[in-house]
Amino acid sequence: MAKARSSRAVVQTGPGRFELHAFARPAVGPDDAILRLELCGICGSDIEQYDGRFDEIGWTSGPTIPGHEPLGVIDEIGERAARRWGVGVGDRVAVEPLIPCEQCEACRAGERTRCSGWGRVFSYGLLGVDVEPQLLGGYAEHMYLHPNSVLHRISSALPASVAVLFNPLAAGIRWTVAESDLALGDTVVVLGAGQRGLACVIAARAAGAGQIIVTDLARAAAKLDFARELGAHAVVVADEEDVVTRILQLTNGRGADVVVDVTPVATQPILDAVEIVRAGGTIVIGGVKGGPRTVLDTDVLVRKSITLRGVFTVDSPAYRQAIRLLEQGGPPFARMHTASYGLGQAEEAIHHLAGRADGPPAIHVAIAPDG
Repeated sequence: MAKARSSRAVVQTGPGRFELHAFARPAVGPDDAILRLELCGICGSDIEQYDGRFDEIGWTSGPTIPGHEPLGVIDEIGERAARRWGVGVGDRVAVEPLIPCEQCEACRAGERTRCSGWGRVFSYGLLGVDVEPQLLGGYAEHMYLHPNSVLHRISSALPASVAVLFNPLAAGIRWTVAESDLALGDTVVVLGAGQRGLACVIAARAAGAGQIIVTDLARAAAKLDFARELGAHAVVVADEEDVVTRILQLTNGRGADVVVDVTPVATQPILDAVEIVRAGGTIVIGGVKGGPRTVLDTDVLVRKSITLRGVFTVDSPAYRQAIRLLEQGGPPFARMHTASYGLGQAEEAIHHLAGRADGPPAIHVAIAPDG
C-alpha cells in the first residue's frame, strides 16, 4: 500500500488560534520512523499552550504543531531504529513527549526528564514548524519519530480510548508514588480531580494508601464522585468548604503524609498544601501554573521539615507501569476518556477540556486524526 505523501496537522499560529495545514511526509533514514496517529491525548498544559502561556515562559515560539501524548502505529521505520526500539511496521506504540539529547550529564545518568543538552524543553508538541522535519506534534495524521525518541509497545487489543490514557496514568504513578516515597497505609491528599488527579487516586490505591482525600471545585462534582468510585475515601469541595480545616478534621489533626497538587494555574492549592501536610511529610507539585507566582512562608517549610518536590513530566519506569495497569484492566479506565475530536475540531476539544463549553465537564479528551 502506497504511503501518503503528505500529512495534515493542526498548527497553533498564535494564542487561541489553530489552523489546519498540510506538510510533506519526511524521508525516513536508518535511525528514525514515521508514526501514524490513532489518538493524541490532551492535558491541562495543552490548554495553557493554546492560551499562549507557553510563549510567555519560553517553552514555545512561533507556529507549532501541539500534541505531546501521541498514541499510534509504526507506519515506516529504519532498520537500525527497528532494532534499537524493538518495534516494526504495524506495532502500536506510546511515545514519551521528551526527546532526550542523550549527551548531557542528566541523560548519561539515566535522568532524561532533566535533560538540558538542547538548551530548551525539547518535546513533541512544543517544537516549531521551523524545526526540520516539521511533523513534531501529535495533533496530526502522522508524526516524525526522532532517533532519540523513547517508545513503549502497547497492546493493540486495547481500545485506543483506553490505551491513550498511558500518559496521565503514568503521571499519577510517578507523582503520587515514586516521587513521594509513599508507604503502605499513608494518607494522601490529591488537589484536583482532573484526569491526572484521578490517575493519582488509582496509583495511591494500588500502592496501598490508607486514606485518600481529593479536592476540587463544585462544578467538578461528577469527577469527585468518580474519585470516590476509584478509591478515594473522602472528597472536599474547595469553593464550598475550608480545605485546610476539613482535611485536618478528616486526618484527626495529623495532616497528610503526602500532598499532590495537580491543579493548573491556581496557586492557592500550594499554600493549602503547606498547611495540610504533616510535619516531615512530602508535597509534590505537578500542576503547571503558567506564570503566576506564589510566595511561600519558608519558615513553615523549615519548622515542619517539609519535603517539597517539583515534578516535570514522567519517566520511563512510570510509563511501563502505567501500560501494564492498562493492559491488566481493573479500574473503569474506559470511563475516564470523555470524547475524541477530529483535527478540524481541535479548538472545540480544547474548550471542552477547559470547561469552556456547555454540558458536563470532561475528564479526558483526545485528538483523532480521522475523526
